[in-house]
Amino acid sequence: MYNLNNKLGSFYNEVVRLKEADRNKLREYKKLNLERLNSGIDSINTKESKSYPYPTILEQGSIAMHTANRHDDNDYDIDVAVIFPKDQLPTSALNSRRLVEKFLREKTGNFSKQPEARTNAVTIWYSEGYHVDFAIYRQSIDFLGNTIYEHAGSNWKNRNPQDITNWFSNFVITKSPNKNFGATVENNQFRRIVRLLKKFTRSRENWSLPGGLVISILASECYFPDYYRDDISLVKTINSIYNRLKYNNQVYNPTDRSSELTEKSKYKNEVNRLKEKLKQAVKKLEILNSPECDEDKANEAWKWVFNSDFWKTEIKTNNASNKSFSLPSNLISLNASLHISKNGFRLNSNVTNGNFKIPKKMWLKFNASTNISVPFDVKWIVENKGDEAEAKPDLGHETLDQNIYSSSFSHWEQTAYKGKHKLICQIIKNSQVVASEKFEVVIKK
Repeated sequence: MYNLNNKLGSFYNEVVRLKEADRNKLREYKKLNLERLNSGIDSINTKESKSYPYPTILEQGSIAMHTANRHDDNDYDIDVAVIFPKDQLPTSALNSRRLVEKFLREKTGNFSKQPEARTNAVTIWYSEGYHVDFAIYRQSIDFLGNTIYEHAGSNWKNRNPQDITNWFSNFVITKSPNKNFGATVENNQFRRIVRLLKKFTRSRENWSLPGGLVISILASECYFPDYYRDDISLVKTINSIYNRLKYNNQVYNPTDRSSELTEKSKYKNEVNRLKEKLKQAVKKLEILNSPECDEDKANEAWKWVFNSDFWKTEIKTNNASNKSFSLPSNLISLNASLHISKNGFRLNSNVTNGNFKIPKKMWLKFNASTNISVPFDVKWIVENKGDEAEAKPDLGHETLDQNIYSSSFSHWEQTAYKGKHKLICQIIKNSQVVASEKFEVVIKK
């Protein structure tokens, strides 16, 4: 296989891997939110004459597993297990999540959306881009003196919050090639492979693919270690996961084989989409094993996989190009503000065109102004892209506002599908489009 292993290593260290300083910063965010949670508990205790205790905290997810990748837009998941004594929480799992939601809402911060009790956690989103998931647990002691942990999902379910982290850490140590046994690659190869796979699955805004846990489990089932090169290990693992998914799209918790993580249709759809993306990757990477492969072709293959200019090579182009006519874009001033509900509370009035990440189930108010003389018609065109919009299907719609007699006008849209979407504002006079401006928004899960 054509050898770009050194360049893959540089890509991993310079582009993919979360630096220790960034990891420490995320842990500071976690600390801040735990202080906010405890402060909310104090406030509720005072207001309602309650005596809720502070919870015990355990780190979970990619930060604990050391598989968090760097994101230029700060789209980080911070997963925290919040553990209360069983007798201090409501009987139902839902009401327990709602109670923690209530604690957090007591002390609002720089939220882009209010804390929300979702099915598996209470989530808060921040305008900086990251979000924090508080997974709620209750703890008790059985008659043998064993500590029992139960997670507040759709119902209470026995689950130790450290099991997944311990499983993953053990797999990294026992399955990765080791320099003490003749390997020339750095230790902990499996962790690098997982991070690189996660980089692939999040390489396009419009892809809606499985989360890090499912990727880690699939990687563990299909991992091909290589004692000398990470690039060989990665290509073989990609091929192996694709072949696995061709015949079976179910993924189970490795610490509880009775628990299927892909039981819901939403998660099955994500895995099926992953299979299709891997199929494309397998096809693109075939060139690496061809005798015709050279450095440019190898770089081109890896560039497609990671969608990164890190792999870009200079391509000679013909300077002569056909000029195409386009409408002037400075005739319309277009901006957007973020609202919690239509005509409701405004959360952010500075939504950046093209790279501002917005949660689902929010409202955007697009405000426009022009120096074109009135009256005119305004057409608003929405173009949706991405796996979720295609699956619906809902690839866009148009709205026509006729006979506008003001130089300022607005339009509302709700955020619904993960991906990068476009709104186009057109001014029409005498049945002709005389001005057009676009605004791109990125919607996250």
